[in-house]
Amino acid sequence: MTVIHPGSTSVVMMCGLPASGKTTTAGQLHAHAGGVLIRSCDVYADLGIRLPRWVERTRRFTVNVHEYEQVRDRAYEEIARRLEGNLDRAGLVILDAVYGERAKRAQVYAICRSRGADVTLLHCRCDDANEVARRFDRRRGHESIPEHEASDHSVFHDIARRWEDPHADTFADGDSPRFVTVDTLSEPPIVNGSETSSVAGLVREALAAAHTQAIRS
Repeated sequence: MTVIHPGSTSVVMMCGLPASGKTTTAGQLHAHAGGVLIRSCDVYADLGIRLPRWVERTRRFTVNVHEYEQVRDRAYEEIARRLEGNLDRAGLVILDAVYGERAKRAQVYAICRSRGADVTLLHCRCDDANEVARRFDRRRGHESIPEHEASDHSVFHDIARRWEDPHADTFADGDSPRFVTVDTLSEPPIVNGSETSSVAGLVREALAAAHTQAIRS
């Protein structure tokens, strides 16, 4: 198995639109490599944030959206707090959230740089609108499961309007973060990243192992 650099903590920040395969990929990486997995859907549940209720309350994100933005920001602050609490305890921390806005990614970059942790942005993509729609439809009726809360298409459109291209990101000193891109439309997913990247190697191994297991079962 590919080994993360010993003596330092590696942070993998998932990034991608809803139904792009973030949570599945993060779960497979965690199952393969261990470490700590911090999922936004679990943080939402812990904070009592119920996404279907907000879809209804904001009339599918058309009114009073600022109220939802406030609780959403609170969830990201909690993810950052949990990240800081685990940096000295784990060799690998995986953050599973949309991270579509540059300011929210910048907060993670700043924490990692200040604590000497390596950070890699793992961008999941599914560029087929029909497949995205199918993935949303499969969640309906299962909203009580945290990772399936986002079952209404308005969630996708609300996040898409906020989206800022992560490939333009830079650190405060001008350096750029490491990137790994996963195309989840393919089966098995296609991983693009530097051959020297330990995170890219782990992701390739994790997805290959999950694919093999799915074939056997």
